[in-house]
Amino acid sequence: MKISEVLAIQAKLNEKTAAKPKPKAKARPNLKKALKVVRTRETPNPNALQFVINAVILDHGNVSFASKVEAKEDKMATALFEKPGVINVYVMENFVTVTKDDKTSWVPLKDRIWKTIDDTVIVYQSEEKIQLSAVDVVNFSKLDNEKKLQGIEMVLNRSIRTNLAKDGGGVELKGIEGNEVSIHYQGACGSCPTSTSGTLKYIQGQLREQLHPELTVKSV
Repeated sequence: MKISEVLAIQAKLNEKTAAKPKPKAKARPNLKKALKVVRTRETPNPNALQFVINAVILDHGNVSFASKVEAKEDKMATALFEKPGVINVYVMENFVTVTKDDKTSWVPLKDRIWKTIDDTVIVYQSEEKIQLSAVDVVNFSKLDNEKKLQGIEMVLNRSIRTNLAKDGGGVELKGIEGNEVSIHYQGACGSCPTSTSGTLKYIQGQLREQLHPELTVKSV
């Protein structure tokens, strides 16, 4: 066979190959859509429900919204505040706690919240985790306020926050003045009937036992 004939055959094969439609690139799976609510969990607060996600959406810390204005940069929280009766949205680990007012029923609000979270939940960018150095709590009363706050944070982390998280809530340390510690409840704890009694006493008891016997705690 002549070289010219070989080249002609090769040209025809190239034409056929070029004429075949190229397979379309497969779309990458939408990872956000893989996130979904798998169940709800009741909390000690009858007006707060935990909506448990099938993956961790916040590695550490928490995100809390107390109004639509606070939530304006967050798509999910903004959508949740559009639902009548929603007064608080709290995000931590693998759950979203939604708190409603006293007048609103969970039926049909619960299902609407579930769907809204399914449609809008994302993985949150965690802030840099702050490593607290050890504090000499034996001499707590002699420490400056910064060291005292570090000591209180250590107690809250190891003895308080894990239990509150199980119930869909959290606590933020606001400050210390003299022997009075100011805290702010988050999530389900915000309007829980026990937050101003049993929970407050428990936190105060832990701080007194581990830090100083004259410490008092107030919620702000």
